Amino acid sequence: MAFWGRLRAHQVFGADTDVGKTIFATGLALATAACPRDGTPLAERVAYLKPVSTGPAHEADASETLIQFADPVSPHLAAVHATGALPPNATDAAIAQQVRAWLDRCAHPDAHGTAFDAAIVETAGGVHSPAPSGTSQADLLRPLRLPVVLIGSSQLGGISTTRAALESLRMRGYDVDAVLLFPSPRYQNDTYLQQLLRDELNLPVFAVGGPSAQGWGAPPMRAAHSADDVAQMRTYYHGLVHGTDEHPGLLPVVRHLRERHTARHAELTTLAPRTYAQCWWPFTQHTRYTPDDVMAIDSAHGDTFAVYDHDALRPVVDGSASWWTQCVGHAHPRLTSAAAYAAGRYGHVLFPGAANAPALQLTERLLGRTPHSFRAPGHWADRVFFSDDGSTGMEVALKMALQSAVRRYEPQPATAATHARIAPGREAGGLGGRPRREWQVLGLQGSYHGDTIGAMDACEPSIYSEHVAWYRGRGQWLAPPTLHMRAGRVEVQLPAALCTDGAQTATYASLDDVYDVAHRLEHDTLATHYRAALNDTLERLVLVEGHRFGALVLEPLVMGAGGMVFVDPLFQRVLVDVVRAREDLFAQRDAPLRTPVPHTPHAPGAWRGLPVVFDEVFTGLFRLGAASAAEVLGTTPDIACFAKILSGGVVPLSVTLATEDIFATFASSPEKTHALLHGHSYTAHPVGCAVANETLAILDTLHAQGAWHTHQRAWGRVWSFWDRAFVEQLSHHERVTSAMALGTVLKIELADAHQGYASNAAASLLEELRTHGVHLRPLGNVVYVMCSLTTPADVLDAVQTRLLAALS
Repeated sequence: MAFWGRLRAHQVFGADTDVGKTIFATGLALATAACPRDGTPLAERVAYLKPVSTGPAHEADASETLIQFADPVSPHLAAVHATGALPPNATDAAIAQQVRAWLDRCAHPDAHGTAFDAAIVETAGGVHSPAPSGTSQADLLRPLRLPVVLIGSSQLGGISTTRAALESLRMRGYDVDAVLLFPSPRYQNDTYLQQLLRDELNLPVFAVGGPSAQGWGAPPMRAAHSADDVAQMRTYYHGLVHGTDEHPGLLPVVRHLRERHTARHAELTTLAPRTYAQCWWPFTQHTRYTPDDVMAIDSAHGDTFAVYDHDALRPVVDGSASWWTQCVGHAHPRLTSAAAYAAGRYGHVLFPGAANAPALQLTERLLGRTPHSFRAPGHWADRVFFSDDGSTGMEVALKMALQSAVRRYEPQPATAATHARIAPGREAGGLGGRPRREWQVLGLQGSYHGDTIGAMDACEPSIYSEHVAWYRGRGQWLAPPTLHMRAGRVEVQLPAALCTDGAQTATYASLDDVYDVAHRLEHDTLATHYRAALNDTLERLVLVEGHRFGALVLEPLVMGAGGMVFVDPLFQRVLVDVVRAREDLFAQRDAPLRTPVPHTPHAPGAWRGLPVVFDEVFTGLFRLGAASAAEVLGTTPDIACFAKILSGGVVPLSVTLATEDIFATFASSPEKTHALLHGHSYTAHPVGCAVANETLAILDTLHAQGAWHTHQRAWGRVWSFWDRAFVEQLSHHERVTSAMALGTVLKIELADAHQGYASNAAASLLEELRTHGVHLRPLGNVVYVMCSLTTPADVLDAVQTRLLAALS
């Protein structure tokens, strides 16, 4: 993430120890200083840093060092030997911050008005040699993502070592600009690698050396006398830099690195305008943008983007967790490794009638067939259906639910002849007298289940659908009570349809009280009120208005795209209970006529009333602090959909979980037409499943090791990553109507006369935040901030400080 237009910086990695990394790094520094720039005889000023060095200081090379350990062993051992524990300045984050600060000083003029033109950062040991913390060298400075010069091995086995190091670096997102190694006349590593890497990666390999007793190549053995050693190394470095007619030196390498820097600079400067001119963004009105407004993201790591701005890359906090998909930070090496392994093992293989190990492993993890430190989100389910993303996952959930209701409540005639005979009577104007009723869903106002046409039809008319000509809105949507923190008070705000005796809000002592659903079911008068109101509403919809429902579809706890609406969990629980208790309504075949409905006992585990669908695409897998909403609501669905966090923000993948009873709807006969005829080309693709397995493994470790205990102790049973006092402070702010926090999500509702998605109240606030290194996306007058499940405390504190400053 470190880049300045005027400063050419490279990180020098060694494919192994003793490959000449320090020799080449020193030679590059000398060659840079000796190589005139185009159009001028002046050489460049070059800075040289070895961030961590071990061994006595008087034996260190001439490079600048940030941290020096006296013990000449691996940095992870030297760090502990020195103090008994890892020093604060030797943590990964501290070292990366120090190197960034050093590069920043190099890039900007000093007190004399001069700045460096090039910088070289030398790593310690090989690509995977340990840093002081024990982290791999490949990961230590990955937040900076400096372009790489890889020093290959010219020894026996060096081809394999060099290729393995190169693949490790590329898997971590590094741009390798060149590979250098000593000439290898015996093993011809240089010849092999030059052809291989040119053909595969268009990557140049330079075989460079200097004069020695063995000819031309690696440096000579140390001379017995210091003066002699200095003289022979001076001669060696002169040859290494300038070369001869027969043996090119490092000057051509420097010219190549300058060309690569120029090309990268050009790519960064044109990334935004080229995208603006040719791409079509989702959920974006392009006429509100200019090329200067486009955020050019060069890379991402942890919780930050590397954004090109004012001829440099600067870190910007990814405040929407990359549109709700991130959970363990960008470019997590375990996830990229899992993806690479599955891609190398499978690529993609078809799934119908087949099996692959990653898909089965993920199925068993989700269903709780394998042990976890937390209860599996699908512990109640029996089957897993795979699809591409949240929208498609919800499409299949709707098919599952509606068809299950149809086959229970509208049995088909025994024979085709019977069906043909009675069909005319069911036509409009026929003997039946009424058009056939359409199957609908029951849901909540403000919900949103995806962008595909079918998923949109399961939501009420909104700004998302008003200009979609095919939208039909096949459902009825209830106004939910919503949860807010206002002036430090936790309130449930009732919609007009639920207000009694003029009371519009109910106040609670804490969020713990609101989310204690089991206690509220027994002791909160709202439970009785909700139950009575919902029964009245359902009877009106079915018996009076003649609607026929095939599913209850909910975004549990928080409705995301509708404006981060926090719904009273008691209302959702009572709604599920009422729907399951009113099979007498949903089984009506001739409503509004009150046709007697024969009671048919159902097998244990069968769905009741309506199939209940939980859309946990956004909320599931600890986004809100719990593995699934079922833990909070105290009830399980019949069908549930998970995506986003599921695959760690690396690849698209979704799953739709269902009970055996739902599955049996489609597997009750050998007829192919009775099957669930739904699928996607990349169903259960091994890469996505492997990444999801690794994501769940990381979440399991975080949960088991108590990674969130500090936040949980600060809040209580219901907790958030965001500071409790900070959220309460926001709730008192004059520009804020209400604030809420749960898990990774922080919601700030701004005071604005124009409510909803079309509001522009947040625009100026978000622009102010972006100038201070925080990128957010608005939902109308709602500002939401989302962290990952691994966001460090200092990043959270910085975002909170900048939010308060921007609001003021």
